[in-house]
Amino acid sequence: MKSSIPLVSAALLALAGCATSTAVPPGLAAGKFVQFACAGGKTFSARAAADGGSVRVRAHHGSAELDRKADGLYEGEGYSLRVAGADAVSLMHGGKPEAQQCKPAA
Repeated sequence: MKSSIPLVSAALLALAGCATSTAVPPGLAAGKFVQFACAGGKTFSARAAADGGSVRVRAHHGSAELDRKADGLYEGEGYSLRVAGADAVSLMHGGKPEAQQCKPAA
């Protein structure tokens, strides 16, 4: 029975690593829309899910729910949101830049 304790411990550690949740991206707020001001006077707003697994955007072409694809990358319904830091956010729509060099509006 003693030999199974390390095996059980290793399995629990592996499960704990899989159960970690994604953090809300920098510059976004869980459950609250944040307005972004971008280069060229463009704007959009975004709201992160509490677990950071998705982001809802409201932009010039409409609104969409984007799913997390990788760290800082959310995509869905023709939109792509990249969050490289609180002051480095960009939004694409239909493969074209919609809003670049975005920061949370003051």
